[in-house]
Amino acid sequence: MKPKEILTYYSKLFPDAWKQSDTMRSDRGRELPFWPDWCFLPLSGAYSIVWAEAQRQGVISGDKITDTDLIREVGILGALAAWRVTQGVYRFDLDVYKSVIETDISGDLPHDVFFALPEWCVYVETPGLTYFGRELSGFWAHLEYDAGNHEKELRLVLHFRNDTSRVPDLMPFPVHLGPWNLSEAIEKTMTQGAEFSKTEGLSPEDREKVTTPIRDNLTAIISLLLYLCSANGEIGDGKTLPVNPRPKKTKRGNRFFPPAAPRQWDVGERMRSAIRAQKQSYSASGESGTGRSSPRSHIRRAHWQKYWTGPEKRPEERKYILKWIPPILVNPSEDQDLPVTIRPVK
Repeated sequence: MKPKEILTYYSKLFPDAWKQSDTMRSDRGRELPFWPDWCFLPLSGAYSIVWAEAQRQGVISGDKITDTDLIREVGILGALAAWRVTQGVYRFDLDVYKSVIETDISGDLPHDVFFALPEWCVYVETPGLTYFGRELSGFWAHLEYDAGNHEKELRLVLHFRNDTSRVPDLMPFPVHLGPWNLSEAIEKTMTQGAEFSKTEGLSPEDREKVTTPIRDNLTAIISLLLYLCSANGEIGDGKTLPVNPRPKKTKRGNRFFPPAAPRQWDVGERMRSAIRAQKQSYSASGESGTGRSSPRSHIRRAHWQKYWTGPEKRPEERKYILKWIPPILVNPSEDQDLPVTIRPVK
């Protein structure tokens, strides 16, 4: 099922969901507690929508949701409510995609970079990625804010490919954010997965089989999101950029009017030529240097680089921005002419 088909599926499953989410977003800071603008709707709002529909259908009778399937629906509905108003689908150029998912997440990378997500919720296509051996079509990603304890989360909904069923195959996935770097956030997520596997009675060997895919796939997913948030991340043609819409006033209150169809955003189209040029130069230069004292020619792997912005005399206004540094050819042969990229200047 495509993302739009899944949105339609949940529109039928929870027929009042989008009207309720618009109303709750409109009541932010008035009838409801305030939450930051980077969060479209806290999951507590999605929880109330799922609870109300389950009550209406007689699925539950109490004031709490204890069924794990319904709790799962809360995570899915929260992502779809935020994605519905923009419906951005992000498709990476394959050369850039391969380089980005192989980029190591190390060092002191703060979670604040996720506040620069291009939309409240994004859907990213993931060709070739798997999770526990199952093929992923893509994932939704958005930010969660708990108005009670002020905790933040990166919320993911993994979208598994399933060609034999018309029921969406989805799995919500939280990544806890806080005063720790992204490497630690991944480790914390792995630790939670390991603790859960203990309750399931898995052996240490089997627990390792559980946590290793989490690390590998989560690192790739977060790297793709970091690129979308980076200062030099290329989205679209550079003329039109994704943006969160403003609600429109109606007789029944503020409402969001979603686009008729998803908007595809091509990612890294111009970066592709630079990566290919480096690979071609490496192939042409050979694997050895030009002399005994010359280091071997090699391509330095892509990496993340942080930069300070803002006036030095006003530390409270300074902040980090993130850039993705693509693979770079190091020590090419001296007699090797590097490809020239000609770009028009307006």
